[in-house]
Amino acid sequence: MQGVPLMTGSSDAANDDGLLTEVIEKSSIGIVAFVAERVLLAGFAYVVTTGLGAAAYGFLSVFVRGETISRNLVAGLGDGYSRTLPRASTSAQQTLLTVGTGGFVVVWVIVAILLVAFRGEILRATLLRPRHELVIILFALGLLPFLLLRNFRDVFRALRLIKLAVLVSRVFKPLALLVGAVVVVLLVKGESLLILWVSVAVGAVILTISSLSLLLSYTKLTFGAIRSNRPAVLDFLEYTADTTGVAILELVQRRAVFIVMVVYLSPIAAGAFSLSVVVARVVRWPLSGVNGILPPIAARLYDDGQKETLQCLYQQTSRLATVATTPVLIIGSAYAPDILAIFNEAYIDQAIVLRTVLIAQYIATVFGSVGLLLLMTDNERASLVTQIFNASVALPLIVFLTIRIGPFGLGIGYLLSLVINNITELCVLYIRDGFTPFSSEQAYTVLLIPLGTVLLVVLKNTFGMPVSLLMAVLGLGLYTWLGQRFLLRRTDRVAIQAWLS
Repeated sequence: MQGVPLMTGSSDAANDDGLLTEVIEKSSIGIVAFVAERVLLAGFAYVVTTGLGAAAYGFLSVFVRGETISRNLVAGLGDGYSRTLPRASTSAQQTLLTVGTGGFVVVWVIVAILLVAFRGEILRATLLRPRHELVIILFALGLLPFLLLRNFRDVFRALRLIKLAVLVSRVFKPLALLVGAVVVVLLVKGESLLILWVSVAVGAVILTISSLSLLLSYTKLTFGAIRSNRPAVLDFLEYTADTTGVAILELVQRRAVFIVMVVYLSPIAAGAFSLSVVVARVVRWPLSGVNGILPPIAARLYDDGQKETLQCLYQQTSRLATVATTPVLIIGSAYAPDILAIFNEAYIDQAIVLRTVLIAQYIATVFGSVGLLLLMTDNERASLVTQIFNASVALPLIVFLTIRIGPFGLGIGYLLSLVINNITELCVLYIRDGFTPFSSEQAYTVLLIPLGTVLLVVLKNTFGMPVSLLMAVLGLGLYTWLGQRFLLRRTDRVAIQAWLS
């Protein structure tokens, strides 16, 4: 690939600092939205578990996770947007919007038909009860607005309209869930999952219409004719064919835990596991912002031949994410039983599962945006082969551990699947392009985890919750000082300072 020559000397360093500053600045928008998403999802879980019970949240988790799985099926189309829209003309962008949106609708039709046709088998194979048959039908019909929300989010991300992308992806969906739960618990005052999901679907439709309005207002894009830009369409379809395969295999490898959850766990255990994932994903807060802005930047750098700059950016973002999220892992692990008790005391026995899922999310954060970089560096076919291997290993492993150990086995399977996925993806990325996310500062940071966790647990058990919380605050201040002095490099501090000022 012919590209722009790499800059050298001080201008190269300045460019690296500028890119990191841009990522941090635009990531902050995604991080705020990510935190809002976690708050809304936690609010949804709290309303359901306290108003309808621990088992009700387990039943609802089937549909919430089913919606997530359905959105993962169209992730390849979103990656196609990121790869093709930035370098396309306005006319071609309109054509690609038509083709991509059509792809989202086709996926919805296929999924909805399968769900309705096999609803009896779903009821017999999962923790759902016969009374949930109508909910399955409604869920299938109501998937379209959720998929279209993903469509608009991917278009905004590809065009680097990050505020709109994170608003649609991080706020709209959990807001629809929370509104549905509040309507049932406070207004209807019943335990009908059907009424709850009707409220959720209506909210999703309203928010989808709002997203379309934002697209038309901020981008001036409309749906264009397909025939006028056939080369762009062929390029998009060729790329998304591979990335869709990757997305489906990642779905098997990363989301299979939820399918195993609804098949092998009880409603209460399923609710505890699903809640553990909601809580544990807070660990990914720095990476969530980075992943929202990095794809178009990575694609541009790679197309320009600036692989050294891209490697530097990858390592910087991984190091910053690791240093920033380590306190979250320590606090979450130390107070796992107390966190679960806030929602429902029936979940306290599953604290070990929450700790396991927290560790899994932390490991994924340390590896950084490895999966996205594979797709943005023309390695989509290598990624496809990698995911075939990962899926063939992860799914049997998860099923075996869950059958033998139960909910904790599912947590271990979740952890191992993420470890296997990140290691194999990084191996491919390193072999193909020489990229690696690791630095010595990350190793020093990881060493602090067992020390901090054990110390907080001992303080809590010996002196009580107030003293341990006070020490946690003091420890966070000490960690911030250590991070500034020893765990971050000059370029990291310069970028953070530029963003703050």
